[in-house]
Amino acid sequence: MDREALERSLARRLLDHIENRTTDLADDLMELPADVYSRARHDREVEVLFRDQPLVLCLSGALPGPETYHTVDLCGTPILLTRDAAGKVHALANACRHRGVRVADGAGKAKRLTCPFHAWTYELDGRLVRVPVPEAFEGMCLEDKGLVELPVAEGYGLIIGRLRPGPELDVDDYLGPGLTDELAMFGFEDWAPHGEPHVHRVNANWKVTLDTFRENYHFNYLHRRTLASYAYGGVLTFDAFGPHLRNCSALRSIDELKEIPEERWGDVAQHFSYQYALFPNTSLTFDSRHIELWQILPVDEAGSEVVHTAYLRPDLSEEERAKVVDMAPWICETVVDGEDFWVAGRTEPGVRTGLLDTVVFGRNEPAPQHLHRGFDAALAAAENGVPGGSRPGAPGFAAT
Repeated sequence: MDREALERSLARRLLDHIENRTTDLADDLMELPADVYSRARHDREVEVLFRDQPLVLCLSGALPGPETYHTVDLCGTPILLTRDAAGKVHALANACRHRGVRVADGAGKAKRLTCPFHAWTYELDGRLVRVPVPEAFEGMCLEDKGLVELPVAEGYGLIIGRLRPGPELDVDDYLGPGLTDELAMFGFEDWAPHGEPHVHRVNANWKVTLDTFRENYHFNYLHRRTLASYAYGGVLTFDAFGPHLRNCSALRSIDELKEIPEERWGDVAQHFSYQYALFPNTSLTFDSRHIELWQILPVDEAGSEVVHTAYLRPDLSEEERAKVVDMAPWICETVVDGEDFWVAGRTEPGVRTGLLDTVVFGRNEPAPQHLHRGFDAALAAAENGVPGGSRPGAPGFAAT
């Protein structure tokens, strides 16, 4: 299926749901024990889901050309991403091998990187090439003191990596065949970051925070004064890709298609948004003009943080760019911070009182159900000694 066929299919599904007041449904409701938000569960998830699994580190546009670097911090691990002169991406621990000082901050261009403390200097592939006062370090092998290398891979506009040294990664294996074919259609390898990444602090378990991205059942209630006038609530497509998934939400403008023959629809993607969840913690939301990358990270059992980065299509007109840029603060501050993350924080201390034995996900919330099954499968696989066992078979879901 090509991109036009995919988008017309998604638009038809959304229009059918709007007409019939339906949405994609799970086979059954799900009840989870409230202790999925416990400290013990949190500690296991950090080890299994975040330290042992591949994570999305950034999009390719964060390293826009040869001899560039970009830093990220995930779960307390400082990572230095570089693109060397040949265009190859490297992931390195952002810690000098002398005394552990952070080598670089932010992003930029560089041929080499120098620690600000004692000027130990590294090539972009991590090799140590200069130590001031070398006689003081006689007997030390420079080849053994390069920056610690971490597994990394690039493809389809994504840079993925692992927070611990280990086997090489493969983007195709991480995404699976269905999702690689789909992401290849979009071609956002050269979409550039707009502004600096920024961090949202949320007073809620990371899974509570993540779940706010994965259903729009709440739109007509929580967002009744904001998004409900812009997008349809309670109408969502759901498609699983192994542990990953795709949702699509309809914008109110999709009503324009109701009176137009399909052969005259034109660009239907302007009437809905793509919302991908990439296992375990990444939300990738985009339309034809921009991408919002949300990396949801655990802090402790009752707190999380979300690293948010916006990327823009490089050939936007000034008018298109202005629309995206003008709307961004409203979405980020009013809707996400002021409503989504505000309500996520109101789960504390409710889920810890011991008064609730379960939390419930309805049939109209298939995406959170799918993700929670994936988390359980990965933890069970780790307990059984299966390395990287995070690829649960997609459970059955019915669209109605």
